[in-house]
Amino acid sequence: MESLTRLIGIGYLSVVLILLLLTAVVGPFGDAPLQLPLGPAQTPVEVTIWYGTEKRQWLEEAAQRFAATNPRVGRRPVQLVLRGIGSRESVERIARQDFQADGQPTVVSPASSLWLEVLRAEWAARNPTAATIIAEGPDAPRLLVLTPLVVVAWEERASILWKNGPDDFWHDVHAALANEEGWIGVARARGFAEDSPEYRQARNWGFVKFGHTSPLTSNSGTQALILQAYGYHRKASGLTVADILDPDFQQWLRDIQTAVLEFGDSTGTFMTSMVQFGPSKYDLVVVYENLALENIQAAQGRWGKLRIYYPPATMFSDHPYAILEAPWTTPEQRQAAAQFRDFLLSRPLQELAFKSYGFRPIDPDVPVLTNDPDNPFNKYRDSGAQVAIAQQVETPSAEVIATLLDFWRRQVNR
Repeated sequence: MESLTRLIGIGYLSVVLILLLLTAVVGPFGDAPLQLPLGPAQTPVEVTIWYGTEKRQWLEEAAQRFAATNPRVGRRPVQLVLRGIGSRESVERIARQDFQADGQPTVVSPASSLWLEVLRAEWAARNPTAATIIAEGPDAPRLLVLTPLVVVAWEERASILWKNGPDDFWHDVHAALANEEGWIGVARARGFAEDSPEYRQARNWGFVKFGHTSPLTSNSGTQALILQAYGYHRKASGLTVADILDPDFQQWLRDIQTAVLEFGDSTGTFMTSMVQFGPSKYDLVVVYENLALENIQAAQGRWGKLRIYYPPATMFSDHPYAILEAPWTTPEQRQAAAQFRDFLLSRPLQELAFKSYGFRPIDPDVPVLTNDPDNPFNKYRDSGAQVAIAQQVETPSAEVIATLLDFWRRQVNR
């Protein structure tokens, strides 16, 4: 009997030791009680993501859902660190390897793919002997969601500016901002009689207040300049350096830009500021469609009705997710980053991005045209939301964008 007891005890201890060894090598088994922190096997794989702030709410909820799945690389848990940083600022800092307190990024997700080209160019210029900074092959950049650039305005004011509809979109904006009489001058120019309700309202509105983010730090600010350049030259493709150096265009753009009271660094906080302070701060601003859809309802009960206006030709932001093959990233970090990327591209997360946060899904299997009353394009149709986009402008070359930003920095930036 004693020998049998001894054999059972030895057998039990052997099984426990084998399970402990397997746990240390391959990680815990489901919800088994042997999830013991045995040395480095349990050290988290930390993935730091620098992203454009317009995705903040979606990414934060996605990160919470991802963590609930207990993601792992081998036996190591995955830990996400999210850092909201302007698109242009993020790529410039990565090229300089200027991380400050934001941590070394494993992933960069600016608002537009054009900034990945800027990152590649600036990285190569600063690190001529280093390999490419952006991963290729299976880890090459993938697009997450889409959103076009729009103008959001208080409807009672926009109805004076665009009395017959925004046919000459950017030239109308320029004329309003350059009018030294402000809204009274706009009302008179649009043919409103002095005894009309619109003219009497305009007396109290002062100058036309227009805003967009800084093109030196924010993607939406850069896109706003590009659309204005195309709008002035009345075309949607083929923007050239000569177009930017045209003195008449430069004066026209200067008229618009010097009328901007302040240039925000973040499109997300810029839109929030418009809702918080109302028309006393901004009459119309350039933002992403998803932010407009997110904030329309919050604004209605505060200052009146916000309305979305689509320029006759606009630009889409495609929100790439770029894993960095950098000197500071490890294979485990890149593997964990790919797991989160695939999670974001899954149908439930694409539907969340669309229904809750107003992004157009990149997944073609997620419908945008539906009868669902919670579909944002149905919910906010009366506020100008529309699925169809009339035209997109061509993304200019890097040289044209650099020249446009250099002009802005030299003659407008304050």
